[in-house]
Amino acid sequence: MRTEDTCVHWIKRFIVFHGKRHPANMGAGEVEAFLSHLAVDLNVAANTQNLALASVLFLYRDVLDVDLPWMSDVSRARKPQRFPVVLSRSEVERSV
Repeated sequence: MRTEDTCVHWIKRFIVFHGKRHPANMGAGEVEAFLSHLAVDLNVAANTQNLALASVLFLYRDVLDVDLPWMSDVSRARKPQRFPVVLSRSEVERSV
């Protein structure tokens, strides 16, 4: 149930972001604009952006039954790469 609620939430936000236009009248440009808005303006995490994308994909594929050849061009957000922190012997000794 929560998954459905989350999906509906992101679909509503997508539609409202574009002035309540019908999704059938929108395409890749609108999806990219929405995802960019999430990342740049709202500074959401990569997982959140990917969840929004999955919800919009569900809307087009399963609800509207629209073929999405342009969706292969939409890029998913990547998590930032994290490097391990390695301490020197002296740093380890100071922390003890």
